[in-house]
Amino acid sequence: MNMKMFFICIATLSVSGLSAMHSCALPCKKVECSEEAENGRSFRFNIFANALYWQAREEGLDYVIRNDNGATFINCGSVERVTFDWKGGFRVGIGLCGTHCPIGFNAYYTRLVTSGCDSIKTIFPVVLFPVWSSPSTSVVTEQDAQATVRLSINVFDAHLNSLFSPNCCVTAMPILGLRYARIKQCFTINANGGQSLGPTAFVLDDVITMQNNFWGVGPKVGIATTWGSWHGLGIFGAMDLSLLYGRFEITQKETIAFSDDVPETTFLDIKCNRFHLTRPNLNLIIGLQWRSDSECNGYFDLGISAGWEHQYFFGQNQLMRFSDDVNPGVNTAVQGDLSTQGLTVAVSLLF
Repeated sequence: MNMKMFFICIATLSVSGLSAMHSCALPCKKVECSEEAENGRSFRFNIFANALYWQAREEGLDYVIRNDNGATFINCGSVERVTFDWKGGFRVGIGLCGTHCPIGFNAYYTRLVTSGCDSIKTIFPVVLFPVWSSPSTSVVTEQDAQATVRLSINVFDAHLNSLFSPNCCVTAMPILGLRYARIKQCFTINANGGQSLGPTAFVLDDVITMQNNFWGVGPKVGIATTWGSWHGLGIFGAMDLSLLYGRFEITQKETIAFSDDVPETTFLDIKCNRFHLTRPNLNLIIGLQWRSDSECNGYFDLGISAGWEHQYFFGQNQLMRFSDDVNPGVNTAVQGDLSTQGLTVAVSLLF
C-alpha cells in the first residue's frame, strides 16, 4: 500500500478537528447544570489562540543533480533539494455552544509563512546537471546553483460539532463543516558557469522562476476525541478530511545570459496556465490538554493544550517539467504532495 492510500484509509477509519481545543467539551465529564447556575444562558462563547511551530515538506523541489565524475553521464550522482525552514505561525478562532443541547459552532483562521534556501558550488570533475532547464536551452552542465522557495498557507474553517460521551472516560465530537484554503508558492533557481551545446559554449547566468498558486473550498468531515481525565488532564486526538475544489495558477519562466556579449534570451515564458481541480486535504493532531471545571459556576473555563499536528495537501505541486528539445510543449506535471508538521500549543477561554 502506498503512502497516499495509507493516509486515506486512516482518514476514513479515524477522527477529526483541526483545532486543538474543543469549545463545548470538558474532558471526560458531562455536566448537568440548573438554569439558576447557568443564569438563564442558552449559549456559551469560546475564544482560542494557537501558536504553531511547523516545518513544510513538498515533493518536486529538487533543483540539480550533482555528479562526482565528469559531464558525460550520471555515474556517481546525488540529488540536491531545497527544504523549508522551521517557522512560527498562528491560529485564532471563536466558538459558540449550547448549554442545554451539546451542539456548537467553531470558526477559525490558520496562517503559516515559510521559506527555504540551498546552494552548491563545484569544481571539475564534479559537475551539476540541471533538473528544470528547458531542453531548448541546450544547457547540459552547471558549476554553481542556488535555489530558494517561499510558501504561504492561509486556511479558514467553519464547522458544526456535537459532543457525545459513550462512557465516563471517553468523549467524541463529530464535525461537519467547510474549509477554504489559499496556498501560494514561489520556486526560484539561479545557476551559472555551465556549458551549452548551442552556438555559445558557456552560460553566464541561468534564472528559472516558477509560481504555483492555489485556492480551493469544499466540505470537511471528521471527529475529535478526548481520552481519560485526571483533574481535567486528558489525551486528545483529532482528524479531518476535506475535498477542496479550486483553481491552480501556474507561471514558469527561464532566462539565460550567455557569455561573449550575447544578449539575454528567454527560452520559456508561460504566463497563463489556469485550471480547476479537486484536491484532498487531510489533517491530524494528537496531544495532551488540560481544562478547568467551572461549567456550572458562571466563571471562565480555561483550557490549555499541546500537540503534534500534521496537514497534508495531496497533489499540490503542479509545476511542469519539459523534456523534449524538438517539441517544446512536451511536459510532465510534478503532482507533488505538500505537508506541514510540528508543534501546536493552544489556549482556550470559554465564558
